[in-house]
Amino acid sequence: MTVETRAPDRQVPFDESAEQQVLGSLLIDRDAIFKVADLLRVDDFYIARHQRIYDAAQALLERRERIDPLTIQMELSRREELDRAGGQAYLRALADGVPTAAEIDRYGHIVRDRAILRRLLGAATSIAADAYDEPTDIALALDRAEQRLFALRDESANAQLRHITASLQSNYEHLTDRMERPFEVSGIPSGFREVDYYTEGFTVGDLIVLAARPSVGKTSLALGMSFNVARRGHPVLLFSLEMDAKQIVSRYLALNSRMDLLALRTGNIIDTDAAAALHGLPVFIDDTPGISIMELRTKARRASTHEKIEVIIVDYLQLVRGGGDEENRVQEIATITRNLKSLARELGVVIIGLSQLSRAAGDSGGEPKLSTLRECVTGDTIVCLADGRRVPISELVGTCPEVLSVENDRIVTARTEKIWAVGRRPVFRVRLTSGRSIRATADHRLRAFAGWRHVRDLTTGDRLAIARRLPEPKSITEWPSERVGLLGQMIGDGSYIKGAPMRYTTSSEENSRFVAAAAINEFGAKVTRYLEVGNWHQLLISGNGNRWHPAGVNAWLRDLGIFGQRSYQKRVPCDAFRLANKQLAILLRHLWATDGSISVHKGGGGHSVYYATNSIGLAGDVAALLLRFDIVTRTVRVEEAGYLPGYQVHVSGTEAQRRFIELIGTFGPRVEPAAAVMAATAGIAPNTNVDTIPREVFALVRGRMRDREITTREMARLRGTSHSGNGHFTFSPSRPHLATYAVLLEDSALMGLATNDLFWDEVIDVVADGEQLVYDLTVPDTSCWLADGIVSHNSGALEQDADIVIMLWRDREETPAGAPRLINGSVAKNRNGPTGGFQLLFESEQAKFFSKASDEGGPPA
Repeated sequence: MTVETRAPDRQVPFDESAEQQVLGSLLIDRDAIFKVADLLRVDDFYIARHQRIYDAAQALLERRERIDPLTIQMELSRREELDRAGGQAYLRALADGVPTAAEIDRYGHIVRDRAILRRLLGAATSIAADAYDEPTDIALALDRAEQRLFALRDESANAQLRHITASLQSNYEHLTDRMERPFEVSGIPSGFREVDYYTEGFTVGDLIVLAARPSVGKTSLALGMSFNVARRGHPVLLFSLEMDAKQIVSRYLALNSRMDLLALRTGNIIDTDAAAALHGLPVFIDDTPGISIMELRTKARRASTHEKIEVIIVDYLQLVRGGGDEENRVQEIATITRNLKSLARELGVVIIGLSQLSRAAGDSGGEPKLSTLRECVTGDTIVCLADGRRVPISELVGTCPEVLSVENDRIVTARTEKIWAVGRRPVFRVRLTSGRSIRATADHRLRAFAGWRHVRDLTTGDRLAIARRLPEPKSITEWPSERVGLLGQMIGDGSYIKGAPMRYTTSSEENSRFVAAAAINEFGAKVTRYLEVGNWHQLLISGNGNRWHPAGVNAWLRDLGIFGQRSYQKRVPCDAFRLANKQLAILLRHLWATDGSISVHKGGGGHSVYYATNSIGLAGDVAALLLRFDIVTRTVRVEEAGYLPGYQVHVSGTEAQRRFIELIGTFGPRVEPAAAVMAATAGIAPNTNVDTIPREVFALVRGRMRDREITTREMARLRGTSHSGNGHFTFSPSRPHLATYAVLLEDSALMGLATNDLFWDEVIDVVADGEQLVYDLTVPDTSCWLADGIVSHNSGALEQDADIVIMLWRDREETPAGAPRLINGSVAKNRNGPTGGFQLLFESEQAKFFSKASDEGGPPA
């Protein structure tokens, strides 16, 4: 693309005299600031010294101090900015140059207008820069351009940092108005007293979700609300993805008529009075089927500019296209709801989005719960953070940490938006073959090969995605190597419980020498050897201070948060997960030197590499540490009468075992058996039956073969194997096996499945696990996160993004013929008000809702 540019020799828009008039007015009238505090920002002033003076005035306002030349001078002096603001002489000149502050409002708007013109130039420059870059996503570039320009039309809609003092006056006026008119709602009324009782009318900037099962009447209620809103003079924009404009108009005619909807649609009856009443109603209809969220935003901005739209209705959300590269429909819905919420704030409108509930949510005839839109996990669920740490979700409430997530089947980092406690809910425990498990609500979704699966739909044998590897944190912590090794030895064979001497028990002389040297070198400890029984002996580590003044190894373990743990409670400290991989290798090497096992099976079968512990938490920590080295383990529970249950973390398969010995290494008593395993497996080609792809992948393979007109016999010939018909596609292939198909078919998608970061674990069982306090976590960008390595879906975006959630449902009881049907409803979420239930009457022949509430303004019937 060839572009010719010309730099115009023009001055940036600003009015120095108007800026001086505003500042002079502030200096001579202490109350003048209240006339411009909501209008002007510091950067609305173009001249730097004027910015400093106005910023000082705002600071005085926030502290509720008098504004005059002396106080401004003192504030600027305190900031060491008086000289850069023109000095005392310039402040005096500003005050002397303004005879009266009566015109401050007019001059304030001049300053504001010039600032907007400057921002318009900035927006134009940014738009031009985007165009010069020749973006591949034109729709996104247009949306950004529209958003930049539209924001300038009414900057009061933009998010700004405002001190509360500047808004007190307008808030006071609002409250005074409410006191004078106590029986009127403060927002835009829905026309149904039952709903308005809880919402006080809909507030601009809010996203309202109206959710129900099909055929309950959510569309009829939304149309009824829009009709009532439009009759009161509030323009409505309706995006109808399910019905065309003719059907919508028929519905509106029925709402304003006593005639049957079917008769009106078929033309058997023409209600001219109803049609005349609709004429001039400020309702605008867009019935584009399958509209994308970007198109919707563009049309909404345009309509808001030209028609002053106040309410937008989207019927319904699940039919809107995300228009991006999202992996699945669920992630698209999250993108759509976030866009609608930001659009409501941007345009200063109410957006009502209709949503279809799942069959399980409404078929029972009972009230759908807000948890229908949520997906929750128990508080002990481990969240894998981007800095390497593994933290229970209950400890992250109120924070927005960066977590490990999955995008395009690769492990990435993503920022969370919110983590919060939901309440007590029935949960299920999902156990996997790898030893991992997750406890979650029935509607929680986990990643299966064909997409997201609800917990309630999982069965034994299903394959779920877990992380095949974990990345090294970008920002790492480094400890002295001896200290890292000592930690591994103490976790394995050390005793550091409260009220007892610190001891280390071993039968290995190499381990003993290392622990003694590390404790002395790193902490100046005194180490005494005693209690030798056979090959076993103990080291007493002293010099650790006391309970009031801990020192040495004692203080170190306390700082790490693991002091006082008994054997079944032991854990790898949280901060150790921030270490670089090379130091984690030291930690694992010494940990394996204590309770690890490496052995050769001479009688045939696989060799063994595993770590044994009776702490289930430590077993999980070891499994997570090994993922940093691309090693997926399997943890098995071992029980023996009279002992605590034990857990063994197994490294299975020749390839993984050799990788363990090569990357992590061995120490002390594990050196010789490791060398024996390496010798025994030398030259043996890996034949994995663990790291396989679900057999459903062969549906993709066969589809690609059909596209290229390759028969199964021809494919067998290309692969150099004998032809066995469909037998080639009845098992779960290994990654190398699938990769051969990807190469022969020249298919990048198949190669991605053969090389991605996901390991397909298998479900052992799904069992009810009582009622627990559950938590929610949202990840806007990727809509998923790693729950102890298990790929877990983002929380329900509908409920999270919505300011108000209205649920509808109907009882199973049959309604007598000719009688209105009773529809139950509830305001299940109200960000700024109460929640509760209500009932409406529905006349099916007219598809029309009627209010059931009393006229006295009391609570809903």
